[in-house]
Amino acid sequence: MDIFELKAEKREVVGKESSKKLRRQGQIPAVLYSDGGSTPIIISAREFSTLVHSGAGTHVIFKLKLPGAKRHPNAVIKEVQRNPVRAEYLHIDFQKIALDEKIAAMVPIAIVGEAPGIKEGGVLERHTETIEIEGMPQAMPDHIEVDVSELQLGESVHAKDLGLTDGLEMLTDPEAVVVAIAVPRVVTVTTEAVEGIAPEAVEGSAEAAARAAEKE
Repeated sequence: MDIFELKAEKREVVGKESSKKLRRQGQIPAVLYSDGGSTPIIISAREFSTLVHSGAGTHVIFKLKLPGAKRHPNAVIKEVQRNPVRAEYLHIDFQKIALDEKIAAMVPIAIVGEAPGIKEGGVLERHTETIEIEGMPQAMPDHIEVDVSELQLGESVHAKDLGLTDGLEMLTDPEAVVVAIAVPRVVTVTTEAVEGIAPEAVEGSAEAAARAAEKE
C-alpha cells in the first residue's frame, strides 16, 4: 500500500444535524479508531475525492495531517458510507495502524485475461469482489489479479489458487470460489408438453420460459 497525506481536523460537535451541515460545507464527517478509543474528525470532500480518483483509490494508507499533532497517525479505511444516488461520501471510518505491525485488509480482485470457456458459451461469474489477507501495511497490494486466460467451461478459481507474495497470508477460506465460468442454463420444451399446440403458441411459451429463467 502506498502512503498519501490527507488533511484532517478534530470534530468538536457530533450528531446527525452537525454531519448534514458539514456535508453542505464540502466536508466529510469521519472517525479515527485506535486501540485507545475513537476520535471524530473532518476531512475535505474535494481533497479526498481528488486522491481517490487520481489513482490512489481507497485501499491505501492515509497519513492524517491533524493540526498541532506531534505525530500524524497512519490509517486505513475501515468503512465508507456513500449516497447511492449522488455517489457522494457521507461518512468514513479510519483505523489507525502502525507501519511496523501486521494488519488484515480486504483487497479487491481484478480479473485479467480472456477465458476460453466464454467463447464456448460460458458465463463469467464473480463470486466475490475482495479477499482478506494479512501482512505488513506497506507490503499490502492495492489489488490481486485473477488470471482467467486458461479457464474452461465449468472451471473455477479458488482463493487458494491466487499467488501471494512472500510475507502475505490468505485469511479468506482457501476453498472459497473467486470466479467461475458457469454453464448457461438451457430451457427445453418437451414434445408431450406442446402436442396439439400451434407453432406460434409453442414459440411464445418458450420465449416466456426463457425470460422467466433470466429473472431467477
